Amino acid sequence: MTGRLGIWALAVLGLVAGCADRERSTLADGRLTATPGGMDFQKVALYDARETEISLRNVGRAPVDVNEVWVEGPEGAYRAEFTSDVPHSLVPGSAASLKVRFAPTKEGGQPAMLVVRSDTRIEPLLRIPLTGSGVDAWARVSPRSLDFGRIEAESSKTLALSLENPTELAVEVTPRLVGADKDEFVAKSVVVEPGATVDLPIQFNPVKVGRKQVALAITPCRGCADVPVLVAAESLEQAVVAEPPVVDFAAVPVDREAFRESRIRNISTEPMTVNQLTLDGLDLSYSQANTGFPLVLQPGEVRGFQLRYSPGHMGPAEDMARYHVVSKRHPTTDVKLKGFGGAAELCVSPVTYDFGTQPLGSKTRVMVNVKNCGSSNAGALTLESLTWQPDPAGTAQFNNTPLAMPHTLQPGQEINIPVFYEPTRTGSASGVLVMTTNAYSAATVQMDFRGTALAHAPCELAITPMALDFGTVPPGRGAVLGVKLENKGRDLCPVKNIQLRDSDGGVFRMPGGDLFGVIIYPGDWFSFQVAVQMPVTGGTFAGTLQVEQMEPANPVVLVPLLANAQATCLIPSPWYVDWGVARRDCPPEPREVNYLNACTMPVSVSNVWIGPGTTDGEFSVSGVPTPLPFTLQPGEAFTVDLDYTAQVYGMNLSPLFVSSDDLAAPLLVPLIGESSKRTDKTDHFTQQDVSKVDVLFVVDNTASMVEEHPRLVSAIPSFVDAALAKQVDLHVAVTTTGIASVSNACPGGAQGGEAGRFFPTDNARPRILTQATPNLTTLLQQNVQVGQCAQVEQGFEAMRRALSPPLVNNADDPRTALPRDGNLGFLRDAAALVVVFVGDEDDHSPDAVDTYVAWAQQLKGQNQPQRATFYAIAPTAAACGTAGGTGTRYAEATARTGGEVMNVCAANYGPLLSAVANKAFSAQDRFPLSDSPEPGSVTVTVNGAPVTTGWRYDAPSNSVVFTNVPAPGAKVSITYRRSCDAG
Repeated sequence: MTGRLGIWALAVLGLVAGCADRERSTLADGRLTATPGGMDFQKVALYDARETEISLRNVGRAPVDVNEVWVEGPEGAYRAEFTSDVPHSLVPGSAASLKVRFAPTKEGGQPAMLVVRSDTRIEPLLRIPLTGSGVDAWARVSPRSLDFGRIEAESSKTLALSLENPTELAVEVTPRLVGADKDEFVAKSVVVEPGATVDLPIQFNPVKVGRKQVALAITPCRGCADVPVLVAAESLEQAVVAEPPVVDFAAVPVDREAFRESRIRNISTEPMTVNQLTLDGLDLSYSQANTGFPLVLQPGEVRGFQLRYSPGHMGPAEDMARYHVVSKRHPTTDVKLKGFGGAAELCVSPVTYDFGTQPLGSKTRVMVNVKNCGSSNAGALTLESLTWQPDPAGTAQFNNTPLAMPHTLQPGQEINIPVFYEPTRTGSASGVLVMTTNAYSAATVQMDFRGTALAHAPCELAITPMALDFGTVPPGRGAVLGVKLENKGRDLCPVKNIQLRDSDGGVFRMPGGDLFGVIIYPGDWFSFQVAVQMPVTGGTFAGTLQVEQMEPANPVVLVPLLANAQATCLIPSPWYVDWGVARRDCPPEPREVNYLNACTMPVSVSNVWIGPGTTDGEFSVSGVPTPLPFTLQPGEAFTVDLDYTAQVYGMNLSPLFVSSDDLAAPLLVPLIGESSKRTDKTDHFTQQDVSKVDVLFVVDNTASMVEEHPRLVSAIPSFVDAALAKQVDLHVAVTTTGIASVSNACPGGAQGGEAGRFFPTDNARPRILTQATPNLTTLLQQNVQVGQCAQVEQGFEAMRRALSPPLVNNADDPRTALPRDGNLGFLRDAAALVVVFVGDEDDHSPDAVDTYVAWAQQLKGQNQPQRATFYAIAPTAAACGTAGGTGTRYAEATARTGGEVMNVCAANYGPLLSAVANKAFSAQDRFPLSDSPEPGSVTVTVNGAPVTTGWRYDAPSNSVVFTNVPAPGAKVSITYRRSCDAG
């Protein structure tokens, strides 16, 4: 202990000692001795300390109480205390220990005195001399910063601080780490002997990835102030990384080879050893033959290695390249290898082309075929650019139809690029078209073109008609007319860029597309079509057709185009008349057009005529009601006869016009025919898909149907069961053969004059039934009970009215007082149309059978899968007493549409309607021809392949009948030499 006890404590001790003295014999006293009798601590470093023990022994004859110990000397340099806390009362011969500590606070000698107070009389204060010397001893620390750099986590790096002791005493140097990441560093205390220099190792053992937050404080001696040392360190997830981590060889043709470089980089600040490079061998298309391993990758160093891909199979290929690194955390640096066997390959044809000699001002074309001829899995071919090299001779004379770039072609896909030669100067010319692609080994392709131009006389071109007037076409409908170009001169005449200059917003178009160039020789001519498609909003439209000719005084001829879109009361049937291909020696049969007043007010017709066309006189009209003008009452109709002479070879088009008081311009029905020198003809068909069918029953409602109606009602379940068994998406409705009203005795609300409206017109029952209609059989049985009250059977006319405006496209017939008596919702564009006529007498409709057949085929698209097919239960040659005559018109119509007529005299219609259903809801086996063939001239192909068996020609129906029925969607072509029988 340093210093003395407090005054109060000393006073108490004094009192106690005084009492003891009075009680103790003066002859027996205790005596203390100290061992050793003095202590020299010698040299001790400042702020360090040295300790020793001193033993106090009672060598007297009486007990001794040691009351207090202290040191008299330099403040804070010495400290003395008993080694135990027990009472320090010593009996004779016993001893107690004192611990004395010297911790110099300054340099130099520091003498002191240890004082022990006891209750002995002889020497109550025992004094023991103490000596010691303080020495300033410490270690120098260098450097004052440590940078461990960047090393991989889970590795280790050690740096050292240098400790130098320039003093005469050994010192202990203590490091201390602080900060969030101090646990990832290791540092221990060291003792530096006098005059020695030692290293203090600091070890960095990173666990977590990232920059480290840590500080290091060094205590260079005991009690010395800390010396700060800056520490920088970062740990990495991986020291050796791949650049790039995935090597993609892309698409390479099978059995070719491609090389790609794989690079590795040492992103740490320590050398890294790479022992080898291996492949996993997942796909033997990959290989490598790199040498030089093992190697040491210096900090920041990058090295590249070649990898090879030679696909031995088509399709994707993957493998893994592994760099084996001396690393605990990442013993391999992995590189994924990707490739695709089968690359896009470019095929171009032609790469050189000579247009030959062409007239000045002409425009000739060659199609450059560009194809991705790689294997089926070879990936896309991208055409990146397509440009012409400048022509050093002047204005370029070659060009191509623009193609949006880039343009992608999948394997097997191709595109034809039109390249044109448009000579503007005489003599030879050349052009170079350059294409860039992503094709394997075909990044750039050069195509060379040549041509020579000759001069000629200016064109003498005649254009008919000089203006194309479409008159009136109802909104939403289209029409087509023609323009003829004829060379009236003595030299050839090149024309080009025949196209619409103004389509008035797309109302006008050219169905065959623009005509890039034609050379018309003296006396020759050709025709082309111009079409109009009226918007549903109606209106008046004007456009312009242009024709460029080699005539310097008039290089561009403009043909005005006019059209009026307006709702019409007159409904023509058909909307256009197409005679198809005809011959001079085989004039086509006459055709008819029927005009029905579909409005609720009378219409006055003032004229019917053939307007200007490509070749006037080829078409003629007759049978126009006289005198003109005449009035049609609501629901009334008239029919005109049309002839086509087919004397002028080529395509002939003319307008049939009808003027009426409700139209601003005459109503148009286009007339189309082609006169050909060819005698062969081919009818093309597509086998129908009958999964969706609209069925219309047209039932005779005359008084003679008393026997037949019950048979029909009884047979309906057979028809419905057949339809449901084939899972047909069905629409079915009924109308009558009655056109004019008779009396209120007729059921259904129309007085026997449905005139095409579905029965019952008063909506007493649902009129359009489907396969999902509850009680379908019962409702259809009720709907075919149309009564027996009408007088004239007009089955074809009733059908045409039922499926024509205003009935087919209105929920209510605007011409009648009955509500909701229109036929809207029955006819579907995607569905086949089957019409079943049931009557005990032949049809007495006003127009020819051909007219109705052509109308129906026009309605659904001639020779298309959804083609209209007619069936009839009608009188046949096997007559009976309940039938009137023979149904020749029904027989002709069914034969022309591929249907069939069955005998109305049968006692049970169940088998008849089952046969109708099975035939109507099955693929077509009978294909009617459009003309009569010469015997033995018929040939058949299905999907382009000749078929010599499994079919026969049936002369009575003028049809080809298959026993091996073509599959739905099959393309059937029937070629024959047309017979030229009169009539």
